Amino acid sequence: MATNDAGGFSREEEHSIEFAFGHKRPKGQRLKLGKAGAKAQAWRTVTKAPEVIVRVSGGGKTAQHVKAHFDYITRRGQLEMVNDQGETIRGKDQVADLFDSWDMDLSKGQGELRQAFNVVLSMPAGTDPQKVLAAAQGFARETLYGKHQYAMVLHTQETDPHKDAPPHPHVHLIIKAEGYNGKRLHIRKATLQAWRETFAEQLRDRGIEANATPRAVRGVTKKSKGVALFHLEKKHGREESHVYRAKVEEAIKELNAGTQELKPWEKAIINRRQKTLREMLQAAKTYEAEGDKELADAIRKHAASLPRPETERHAIKAEVAQELQRIRDQGKQRGPEAARGDKDKER
Repeated sequence: MATNDAGGFSREEEHSIEFAFGHKRPKGQRLKLGKAGAKAQAWRTVTKAPEVIVRVSGGGKTAQHVKAHFDYITRRGQLEMVNDQGETIRGKDQVADLFDSWDMDLSKGQGELRQAFNVVLSMPAGTDPQKVLAAAQGFARETLYGKHQYAMVLHTQETDPHKDAPPHPHVHLIIKAEGYNGKRLHIRKATLQAWRETFAEQLRDRGIEANATPRAVRGVTKKSKGVALFHLEKKHGREESHVYRAKVEEAIKELNAGTQELKPWEKAIINRRQKTLREMLQAAKTYEAEGDKELADAIRKHAASLPRPETERHAIKAEVAQELQRIRDQGKQRGPEAARGDKDKER
């Protein structure tokens, strides 16, 4: 059974993350869902309900940067913006008036501290865009209303004038970092998870099946690329990325040296996976004891289906090893002289 397999790095490491079909509040205490809520969350996870995405895409450190983002997400006034009062802002002039009302030039730390946060809330293609927008408004009211000024814009492939508009509906939410009381907003990893849960709940309230499962419970171990790197690789190709080339060179060195030692973060991933699996199987055992064998079996099946844990470094190393083997195999087919030439190329 796959749950006995430590996965992509080693079968000897042991390890650790809390499995709770799984929710934590920002301060770390377990969120009590109640039996019905916990079961519903478990079913959404094992049936792979669509996962919401809430990510911070950046934020300006000057008033000018924040104004530029207002213009960017509204496509210079072509798309409607909704402010924290639920009012619709249309056209370049109204967008400029809304920005002026934020008094960004009076915020502390101009040029040093982030003056606003740019957040993206999205769902897979095919989701009702208006319900995504309504859920984003509900999320913002529950999370930010009365604390921070904010505004948002819905982007869809049909309405976004950008030539490369993605197919999935998403909302660009811009939040003023300095609150009404002068306190600054700090977005941490636990904050983002809590925000994902709130956004998913708002979507479910509107009849859209949505989940906010932690990465470890879904078996995801590779971190997503930063926005800048993603667009750079999309525009020029992955091989043109200095970051990617450096990782390839490191992989070649390790393969030539026969290095097998795991990096500390890879050991942590193995540990998280092992503990996640233990908690999943314990949850299955508990539900079975309560008489819900169907859910228990579904949890076990989900645990067995998790992919082998893998980081980008591990994936690149595997790609390089496969390519080197291909070169060697071609050399064998062409004869010893050609094989020696290929080895010189590898160096």
